[in-house]
Amino acid sequence: MSFNLRYTLARLRLGIEEALSQLTTSTASVPEAISKGMETYNKQLTAMMSLTGAAMLPTLNASTSTESSNSPVVDSLLLRVLPRASSRQVFTGDVVAFNSPLSQQPEHSVLVRRVAASEGDEMVSDHADDQPFSLPEGHCWVLADNDELQPAEAIDSRSFGPLPFSNIIGRVMYRARSATDHGAIDNSAAAQAADLPVLESELDIDKLT
Repeated sequence: MSFNLRYTLARLRLGIEEALSQLTTSTASVPEAISKGMETYNKQLTAMMSLTGAAMLPTLNASTSTESSNSPVVDSLLLRVLPRASSRQVFTGDVVAFNSPLSQQPEHSVLVRRVAASEGDEMVSDHADDQPFSLPEGHCWVLADNDELQPAEAIDSRSFGPLPFSNIIGRVMYRARSATDHGAIDNSAAAQAADLPVLESELDIDKLT
């Protein structure tokens, strides 16, 4: 199957899901639901955002020897938008952007972390006093990539607990800092296979940088 066909099918799938959601969760009529589905189909599957901070080092915002240590490193990210994220679209190993559960802290309103476990997985702590538990349905466990940060500094599931899939905005597919410094993100094999047609169709380095 060609990338173009797989890309079209991905957009069509989202359009159908939106139309069905309108019919089952709202008072929309059939024509209104179809209209919403077509509107979703016509949208791009990606969005861009910028990221600073050390939480995702060395995956994101890693400095180079030519950069000033006093200047914040900013990566531009290309997200695969996931309107109704679930364990069917988000997998262990994926880097995701999400609305932070710590809503009282506006500076942390959108975070980027890596999915370390998903619903049903058993979580076992390094601390003997902590009891094992299973992640509840509809939730995942996200961690910062930077192992040098303490849990309180990392601001991840060790701080706020299991993350609802509904908080997830999208999966980070690509990062760029300049026209010569850019590359794909190391996500799960399933995610990379699903996202490749989207990258082929919507990645624009000029716009991203």
